[in-house]
Amino acid sequence: MSDQDKILYFLKVVGPTIPSKVAKNIGTEILLASAHLSDLAAQGKVKISNLKIGGTPLYYLAGQEEQIYHFAAGNLNPKDFQVLEILKQQKILRENSLDLLSRVALRSLKDFAVPLQVTVAGDRELFWKWHLLSDEEASSNIKQMLFAREENSQNIPGAAAEESQSTLQSVSQSSSSPPETEKISALSLEQEGSLEENQESLSERPEDELQEKIEQVLSQNSQNSKSSPKTKRIPKKVKLHEDNFLPSAAQFLAAKEIVIQEHEIVRKNAEINLLIKVPSVVGVVTYFCKAKKKAKCDEGDVSAAYMEAQIKKLPLLFLYTHELTKRAQEMLATEAFQNALVAKLERGD
Repeated sequence: MSDQDKILYFLKVVGPTIPSKVAKNIGTEILLASAHLSDLAAQGKVKISNLKIGGTPLYYLAGQEEQIYHFAAGNLNPKDFQVLEILKQQKILRENSLDLLSRVALRSLKDFAVPLQVTVAGDRELFWKWHLLSDEEASSNIKQMLFAREENSQNIPGAAAEESQSTLQSVSQSSSSPPETEKISALSLEQEGSLEENQESLSERPEDELQEKIEQVLSQNSQNSKSSPKTKRIPKKVKLHEDNFLPSAAQFLAAKEIVIQEHEIVRKNAEINLLIKVPSVVGVVTYFCKAKKKAKCDEGDVSAAYMEAQIKKLPLLFLYTHELTKRAQEMLATEAFQNALVAKLERGD
């Protein structure tokens, strides 16, 4: 049996462990054992934790994720462990209901906290799920949270109507189960590894093809409207309103010699995703750029953008047109957002 086979058998028996124990088991030096573990990880046979045990990560096999929790108590700072316990108990946490320190803690608990982005009434919200919770259970729990908010808003005089009619739309792989009520038509969970695979970029389509597809949809709607006497007929040719926010963002970036590689209009005249090339003293650096046209961008907007950048494994440039809330500024000042740049888009109106 080779040393690597011995290591795999040892991990199967003892669960997550550190290189020094592996070295002792196979009778070799720690450096050689670490080299074997790194090689096995590169082959996809072994996983490596973000949690550190005296500065050393744990090595484990797929299916042993639950056991990592047993190492958390003595190796996390008290604040992070407290947040971990809350997440373990509640299973789902809503980003905009957490204090700043809890939000930062969740970003460091990568073995246990899985970020999920959900689109609610056109706006993205960030949720965190316990890593062992299935997508189906997460979907059900998030719906319950949104229903609770909806019921509360109905009890408040003058509550916004759209808050009671929130619609969740898919941006990645989602459960195919039917909606529980008419108010929620679909719920999607977007997490690490799925965004690039499932979210189709508009910039990858030729403009003519995109125009043709839109006209086909409009034409189809026109045909369908014939069957309804109360619905006005839609002309076959409809003049599409151009997005005037993209040129503003492009002009701002061009003035700083930043090149746009790709772009996607998430919401017309309101939100754009871009991949950009930023010149620096060490050469050109690729950034994920989120441009938002909004009266006030809050910490939820920044957090959601930061998570998109993290999923793409790129640094973030966040462009806003008017104001950043005080809480958003405080969050950006923390170490967790050290790879994020923020700039005001002066020509965003």
